[in-house]
Amino acid sequence: METCNIINSIGLILDIIGVLLIFFFGIPRKIDTGGSIFLVTGKENTDEKKSVKLYNFLSHLGLIFVFIGFALQLVSNFIK
Repeated sequence: METCNIINSIGLILDIIGVLLIFFFGIPRKIDTGGSIFLVTGKENTDEKKSVKLYNFLSHLGLIFVFIGFALQLVSNFIK
């Protein structure tokens, strides 16, 4: 297998992983991430804050994988 094919395949795999992460965890949005519960107690929900941080991290990671995968596919076209 040639180097360009290997790089292209790695790019495709990263794209698939990235798209799956975005599918399951959503595109990162600018939302209220304070974790406050206004209707019940007015206290911060630490579990909710942890969940929001995890979702934001995984969705950003998915976007990064898609961009890196695309870049690797583009680079593989110029390698002989």
